[in-house]
Amino acid sequence: MKRRTRYVLVLVVAAFLVNLPLLHSSWTDRKVDRSGVDVYATVVDHRTVGGQHLVSFTFPRSIDPDQRTWQADVDATTYDRAVDSGELDVRVVRDTPSAYRADGQVASNALLVMTLVADVVLVLAALLLWRLGGRRRPQLRAIAVEDVERCAPGSALDRIEGETFLIRGEVLSLEPGQVVLQLSDRSVLVYLDGHHNAVGHQQPAQVRARLV
Repeated sequence: MKRRTRYVLVLVVAAFLVNLPLLHSSWTDRKVDRSGVDVYATVVDHRTVGGQHLVSFTFPRSIDPDQRTWQADVDATTYDRAVDSGELDVRVVRDTPSAYRADGQVASNALLVMTLVADVVLVLAALLLWRLGGRRRPQLRAIAVEDVERCAPGSALDRIEGETFLIRGEVLSLEPGQVVLQLSDRSVLVYLDGHHNAVGHQQPAQVRARLV
């Protein structure tokens, strides 16, 4: 697999992971709307922090046998009513207690903002990759005059004499009778011309070859 292709795949996976929480949140909201039931949850704690009115509650055992504690940030009117009555109206998916929406719950845009910022960063990274990729020089072709050997990591295209060069880079791909070496800003297709190559994929290699 080419290095640029690997970078593209990494960006695609990163974009999926970055957007997954927002997609899951949207999917949960739709599930609550379609399949949720309205219940009275029991208020077990409440507090106001930094302008947020937080209510902690538990569902009836028919909804959540484990009696776990959940929390919602609600508006001031709903908060006062919940504190006074000890109950909070909540719409919840019966077999998924974590999928709920409380009456008067205050919507938060934090997840959306963070996702958009991360998406912008990924777009900038993709543009940078595209620009750098566009600056790569055309692939060179060469015919080996000796066997391909292992070497220290690095890249080189040093003239030895005439059209013969020492070519050093990472093995980008292997085919019968040929090998592609990736240098810093270009790749070189080397025809082995009967010579031997014992260097594996993505390993540093060098060869003396004549450019064609």
